[in-house]
Amino acid sequence: MKRIAEMREVAKIVRFGSVTSISGADFVRECLDELTTKYPATKFVKIISTDCIKNYPDCNLPTVLVYHNGALKSNYVGVRSFGRRCIPEGVALTLCQSDPVLNDGRSKKEQSREAVLERVRERFLEKILLAQVLQTSRS
Repeated sequence: MKRIAEMREVAKIVRFGSVTSISGADFVRECLDELTTKYPATKFVKIISTDCIKNYPDCNLPTVLVYHNGALKSNYVGVRSFGRRCIPEGVALTLCQSDPVLNDGRSKKEQSREAVLERVRERFLEKILLAQVLQTSRS
């Protein structure tokens, strides 16, 4: 059982094994794809920018519009909207500025901004601790 648990941990770490070139907009898209699995009770949709607005400038990608109950709560234009370190947790924190946005489906009612922020902080700390453990084990 211990060996199986170890193998599962290694499988989580060794997922890609190659370098893939992506643009800044693709980088945020990857973060959003990860958020869709973490927050399955939140609806995420996307459209090709030029299908929506002809000649929409690439420097404005991604453009994220946040709606709640049919009303536009906020919008984020460009990669820089998500801070210096564009990681899923950072994108989630940015999206949480539009209360309430993210819902992981654990509660039947919508989560408060504070609850989502707390969960994002927990995941961020878990990642940091895992990285430290892996770095220590490699040494």
